[in-house]
Amino acid sequence: MIDSAETRAAARDRLARALEIPVERLDYLADVPTGDLDALLHQVYDHFFSVTEDGLGKIVAATRVLPPPVAAKVASHNNSALMTAHLAAVLEPARALSVAKRLRPELLARVAAYLDLHRSAALIAGLPVDLAVAIARTLADRQDWLTLGTVMEVATATQLERCLRALDVEEILSAARLVYDPAALDRLAAVTTTPLSDQLRALHSRADTSEG
Repeated sequence: MIDSAETRAAARDRLARALEIPVERLDYLADVPTGDLDALLHQVYDHFFSVTEDGLGKIVAATRVLPPPVAAKVASHNNSALMTAHLAAVLEPARALSVAKRLRPELLARVAAYLDLHRSAALIAGLPVDLAVAIARTLADRQDWLTLGTVMEVATATQLERCLRALDVEEILSAARLVYDPAALDRLAAVTTTPLSDQLRALHSRADTSEG
């Protein structure tokens, strides 16, 4: 795992989003290694799921009687990215995907900012490529490089290749700088051409890498 001031800042941003607090409140963690911050983030996600699963389960049970098109309309009308993210985490994957396919890319982009994308990799992989591209384009337009970088980590090879075609070089690099998994950077580099592929691989040298 790449550990640098830049990746530590990105890890603090992810943690602050999960906790719904200003990132400045985590400044005291500035010297904590990226891998440790990432491990803490996943503990936070696990805790949230454990304490909300029962309550959300009741909502999920209620939504089971709704056809996916109706459930999508409810989610769109509610327009709460955080609630939609929580529901996506506990819905059966097939049903969550069926609903997600019917939501606007703008809403899905906001939902992605709250979602544990690594835990939801199967959901991301099931999205139609055109929808995945629209989400990536929306994230770039919003300059949400943190979420876009994570989407790049979990996207399928086909999704990734198409998403990169829809982004310009600076947008790709802005998101890639917040990726701290060397393997994910290698995936990005593999579907691009020089000089961009060389720039992506050069991100490995931001700092020494360590297992994490």
